Amino acid sequence: MNGGHEKLRQALEDLQARLAEMRTLDPAVAEHLETTIAEARTVLAKEAPAAEEHEGMADTFGEALRNYEASHPTLAGNLRSVIDALAQIGI
Repeated sequence: MNGGHEKLRQALEDLQARLAEMRTLDPAVAEHLETTIAEARTVLAKEAPAAEEHEGMADTFGEALRNYEASHPTLAGNLRSVIDALAQIGI
């Protein structure tokens, strides 16, 4: 796994840890983000994921950032880290 993928893996772990710490997060929001994290891990586990899968992953995290940055600024910081890591590996 290259450095960019490792950074993305770590950003996903950090995001998941932040979700576990947040006691006031709406269960639907938490479920949506957990699903998004699982989908990202599935795409990254593939040897050669399709470009559409990469594009969809970036769009999904971008949408989550827009949806939650005002109400959950700390969570938004974690989402930005994931998006930055995606950009580093060309997604």
